[in-house]
Amino acid sequence: MIDKEILEKTFKQITEEKTDMLITGFRDLDAVLSGVEKGVLITIGGRPAIGKTAFMTSILYNFLKQDKKCLLFYLEMSTSQYLKMLIAQISEIGLFSLNKPNVLDDKNKEEIKTALDIISSCDLSIFDDTYKIEEILSRIETEKPEYVFIDCLQLIDIPRKKQRSEAIANIILDLKKIAKQNNCIVFINSQLSRALESRCDKRPILSDLKESGDIENISDVVMFIYRDEYYDADALNKGKAEIIIAKNKMGTVCTIELLFRSSIAKFLEPIHYDVF
Repeated sequence: MIDKEILEKTFKQITEEKTDMLITGFRDLDAVLSGVEKGVLITIGGRPAIGKTAFMTSILYNFLKQDKKCLLFYLEMSTSQYLKMLIAQISEIGLFSLNKPNVLDDKNKEEIKTALDIISSCDLSIFDDTYKIEEILSRIETEKPEYVFIDCLQLIDIPRKKQRSEAIANIILDLKKIAKQNNCIVFINSQLSRALESRCDKRPILSDLKESGDIENISDVVMFIYRDEYYDADALNKGKAEIIIAKNKMGTVCTIELLFRSSIAKFLEPIHYDVF
């Protein structure tokens, strides 16, 4: 028989107004993910350079603006390199300019200082030297964040003696346990198989998740990023991005549209988008 306390807790969750809903900062996405609660694992999939890190960063910054405590494991580059992307999103100074100091004027430099002041006031910790799942768990248990971001799954160390598919399955299961045990939401970027490149319609599907079907099975939510201009530089809908919610244990699956400013690596609501 189910414990009465659990039944009462479930009743309250259903009937009482939620005070800690997941708010990514994107209206349509928030509507689709309205059932998401703490203890959830969300996977973001996409081909290389399609905007996975930019999308994750856009969500992360929207959480920081809500005074949420966030932890980021950035495994591809250094913390300073990642901060350039965050500075670009806040200041709206192009990444090209941030990598070319000689093109920055005094106004740009002040805007960069302001962006850094904003970042320093946020409850954000970044780790660029943590590759083992045990180390990730230890950091989360110590820091106790509300949201965890990992970029990306395939860069987490795996034991040498294990088959890669089995190791990836174990990692994704550990991440789900980490989310549940620490009452946080874990976002993880994942690479996709090259198989989709041979299809006419290159929008990702669940079977494109690279190396292990357990990524699909264990994740509570799976989202994919698709942009026409990624495959066709002359695409008519340049700047538009599709966020494909391919799995959602707490709600519906659908596709929403956002806009992507590649110069500052930032995803935006369509109504806020003006200049490419």
